[in-house]
Amino acid sequence: MVEILCPHCDGEIELDDDASGEFECPLCDGEFEWNMDDESYESGNYSDDVIITTDFREMPAVPKVAGIAFCVWMVLVIGMGLMAMIGGIMLNSAESSLGTGTSFGAIFIIISIVILGIGGAGMVFGIKVAKDEDFMSLIIITIISGVLFLFNIFGFEDAADIPMLIIAAGFVIGNMCCIFVPILKAQFTGVLISKEGRAPRKPMANEFDKTKPIHPFEWVGHALSIVSLIVIIICLTSSSLYTVTITEEIFEGSDSSIEIIMGMGEPNFGVFSLFLDTASYGEIVSQMESEYELDCVQDSSSYCSDLEEELDYWKGWRTSTLILKIIVIVSLVVAIVGIISRIAALLANFGAIEFPDKGYILNDNIRKFSPFISSILMFIGIILFMIMQPGTGPDGFWGNDVDGSFGFIIWLVLIYSIIVPIVSKFEVDFS
Repeated sequence: MVEILCPHCDGEIELDDDASGEFECPLCDGEFEWNMDDESYESGNYSDDVIITTDFREMPAVPKVAGIAFCVWMVLVIGMGLMAMIGGIMLNSAESSLGTGTSFGAIFIIISIVILGIGGAGMVFGIKVAKDEDFMSLIIITIISGVLFLFNIFGFEDAADIPMLIIAAGFVIGNMCCIFVPILKAQFTGVLISKEGRAPRKPMANEFDKTKPIHPFEWVGHALSIVSLIVIIICLTSSSLYTVTITEEIFEGSDSSIEIIMGMGEPNFGVFSLFLDTASYGEIVSQMESEYELDCVQDSSSYCSDLEEELDYWKGWRTSTLILKIIVIVSLVVAIVGIISRIAALLANFGAIEFPDKGYILNDNIRKFSPFISSILMFIGIILFMIMQPGTGPDGFWGNDVDGSFGFIIWLVLIYSIIVPIVSKFEVDFS
């Protein structure tokens, strides 16, 4: 005889040494299977509203890859934290020696401590995911990934920040799949669980053939998704969203034009760059706010009125470009997910990989409708930008003869975001 524990009530049950098959617990009447050679098992009632089953193929590489990859990323985060701390210490030392009275170095040190804390915690829980296949640790590293993804969004400045943004988004998506996709979640919990009352969970079936010829409109959609990704990246890194043209008369009958170009991250002052330092909209606003607080808190002179108008003008550019940037980044993530789903669909159509029916249908819907979502987001972002941007500012702000115009990328994205849903509609109808 052999003693085992009931998987439902943990009660002790005695079975014959050579017993195998399906049994009913005499203590709780729960059904279970014992000593089965087959890798796939039937479902049994676990409680009133939970179905527990073990009908999945174990893939130990899933938690190991998830944990190890996350630890590698955390090593990079810790390295960035150490660099920030060294820079903060040096800046704090320079501030002390110069007696500036500022505390930017201390702020950098605090930020670096937070980054090091996040990186250290991520390392600990990443190791637990890889070594112990701990599901709760997986949830924690997903939360850490989400926090770092938000940090990257709000700290985004230029194209150099895109790789870290994509890495953070990749870990968020991958970890979320491990949490919510049953077959992946089962690699951590050991079981597939569904809440469908007392009805047993249906196994993921392969009842129809996914291999099929690719319709020409589907090839057009694939090509369009690549072009969309390129357009989104160009928009995200664009240095020419809006142009302010100032016309000045040099001498009678001869005019000269000066252009000030507003980019996604910062303005380009043209010839004025010889006299003005290049800075982001946020840095310009911060500098002017400090100047306003220093000189105009208790003063209402014309100088302060002009300074307030100028401050509002640059705040307008900071807000409009920030909103556009966030929307474009979200659209970028949707476009990347759409391209991944298209690659998976192509591999399934050519018979290179096998998809369960529900998984294939879900992936196919993502493939079909991600262009709609991405293009609609881009359209909304461009329209909001065109409405919110302050243009040439108040009368006389740049001079008497001044004109403003949107950059080529604005019109390109606006027209492109209208064309994509039309082409995608044909792809949905014919693919």
